[in-house]
Amino acid sequence: MLCTGMLRVRFFYYLILALSAAVPVAATSAKANPTPSRQPPSGAMLEKVVLVSRHGIRSPTKPLSTLEKTTGRVWSAWPVPPGELTDHGRTNLTLMGQFLRDWYAPLLPAASQTCTSSSAVFVWADATDSRTRQSGDILAKTLSHGCTSAAHGLSAGQHDPLFNALAAGKAHLDQQRVMPALTLAFQQDVPAVSTEAKAESALQAAFAPNGCQQQNGPCFSAPTTLSWKKGQPHDAGGLSLSASTAENLFLEYVEGLPSTVFAHTPTSKECSHAETRELLDTVLPAHALQSDRLRRLPAIAIPRGYVLAETLIESLAGQPVFLPDQSLLPPSARLTMLAGHDTTLDMLATLFGLDWSFADQPDRTAPDTTLAFELWRLPDGQKDVRFRIFHQSLEQLRQAQPMTAQTLPLPLHSQLCPSSALAVCSPERLAHSVQKLTEQFL
Repeated sequence: MLCTGMLRVRFFYYLILALSAAVPVAATSAKANPTPSRQPPSGAMLEKVVLVSRHGIRSPTKPLSTLEKTTGRVWSAWPVPPGELTDHGRTNLTLMGQFLRDWYAPLLPAASQTCTSSSAVFVWADATDSRTRQSGDILAKTLSHGCTSAAHGLSAGQHDPLFNALAAGKAHLDQQRVMPALTLAFQQDVPAVSTEAKAESALQAAFAPNGCQQQNGPCFSAPTTLSWKKGQPHDAGGLSLSASTAENLFLEYVEGLPSTVFAHTPTSKECSHAETRELLDTVLPAHALQSDRLRRLPAIAIPRGYVLAETLIESLAGQPVFLPDQSLLPPSARLTMLAGHDTTLDMLATLFGLDWSFADQPDRTAPDTTLAFELWRLPDGQKDVRFRIFHQSLEQLRQAQPMTAQTLPLPLHSQLCPSSALAVCSPERLAHSVQKLTEQFL
């Protein structure tokens, strides 16, 4: 009772501050959990699936000294250097891999068969960061029942156009096209009672209640400033600070570290965990909002992700797929896994007209989250593409718990096929729609 009472007091303290002191930020449309589509008709057969995942749990990409400087708070220490995969993250990613392997078992050889059939699984990982390379290795080993120990990919450190065509030099942003769209996105308003506005106010109350009145204090509602450097847009201000702080609090929690906000308050460990969960639910909308404005902006997401989109469409259409190292995607691969980042999921959401949210997970692109593109053959010989999203709940990530029926994949509806009552697209319709979309921005 004491824990519950203290939690309610603290939560309503943040809520009142959020409602009374929130500074309006840019608007986004309300997000809702997707409505499940009907199952494939009787006699339909799943022919192949292409999966795109975010890497496992990592430490913050910036040093803790930088986080302390920007937020005014000493953060919990991490067991690995900045931006690196943790052992806890490896365990969780293995659990996701096992669930995916079991879910798509009809596509794969039985575990009792020899490894001569392991070509049914193909894993390609982004070479840019060690966390994606290691995540690819984990998934390759898990999905293949240990028959494959390493993912394929470019040489370590190379920019892979599948995951970022901009960094790889395969596309360039048009400043005259990007900046007006970006400015408009950041100028939109949302009501002060919106979840995004409450996120900024809750972070302000948790880290520095008087920060906006201090000369160098952290101000989570400071106006956004946009700039253009080295061919890329950059944002700074309250939303950027809110988004990164919310994400780092989230990563800290799912890693199982002491709470930077609540660890030193006079409450039990159980109360601190409950308070942190409440705070995460309140502040993660800031991270989603920044992603909507920046990562999911079509003028940025489409040039960045068009190479991957074309590769996905070619694979689903049964065409030869040349990978960035000029090798061919094995025709025998019935399950292909591409190990990338949360930015990878964001750009694909834009390119394929997808959106999602989870009732038990406040971060829609949390570590291990996996987007599935399934190719089905119908009884009449026609084919269609179906979309699913796999995720782990907040507590499953924190406790490294196996996935259960409560976290079954959600079917998604693509806006590229609005006439489909079944939330599916034909491969031809999908290819045509994506091509029309990319032509507008390339």
